[in-house]
Amino acid sequence: MYREKVARSIALVLALLLLTQCSDEAGGGTAGPDGGGIAGGSGSGGGAGTGGASTGGGGSASGGSAGTGGAPGSCAGVTCSGQGTCVEGDAGASCQCNPGFHPVGTACEADETCSGVSCGTCGQCKVTAGVAACECPKDYQVVNGKCQLATDPCASANCAADEACVPEAHCQALGACVKKCDCSNCGNCGPDNSDGKWDDMQEYCGNPKAQPATKACTKPCPAGQGCLPFATPICWPMEGCLSL
Repeated sequence: MYREKVARSIALVLALLLLTQCSDEAGGGTAGPDGGGIAGGSGSGGGAGTGGASTGGGGSASGGSAGTGGAPGSCAGVTCSGQGTCVEGDAGASCQCNPGFHPVGTACEADETCSGVSCGTCGQCKVTAGVAACECPKDYQVVNGKCQLATDPCASANCAADEACVPEAHCQALGACVKKCDCSNCGNCGPDNSDGKWDDMQEYCGNPKAQPATKACTKPCPAGQGCLPFATPICWPMEGCLSL
């Protein structure tokens, strides 16, 4: 009887040991020392590995963004002369300047004015985007700060011996052949234009600031035309010195 109880106790212990061993093998996928357990761990590890790769990619992207900040055309070191704000764009860094200033490269300079700017008789100074510049009429261009004819229309003119070519009139390109004249004998028809009498005005030979003329010019102009005493005196409709 005693032996039977001992045998049953030993069998029960063996059964419990066997049950415990089976339970350990079932959970050994994570912690077991044998190869069977690593399969389960590999699955979790693979998930973790995938997450790690994703995180690494994100880190790489962030690194690229940081690199852009130091690329040419960035605002690093651009002060805009202390008169504006630097802005990064596809074309590079540029300055948005404060009122009264305009951008020149990556600097902000004070706006210019037309004070003291002379564009010649036919030009007009205008400030655009803070920069003062001469605006010229058609067929004119800026030469040495003045508006002058871009080309000489008299270069192709074929004037007669008693004619002279007029390249421009009233700021319009002309290139016209006109008669020459001589009213130097009138006394009041010399080249002096200090009083503006040759600016779209008339003078009468021998009768200063009055009409009619009292003398005939040495070489008068055709009827209805006056003699303008330029370096080469020329006849012009209803302007200049009119002869008797």
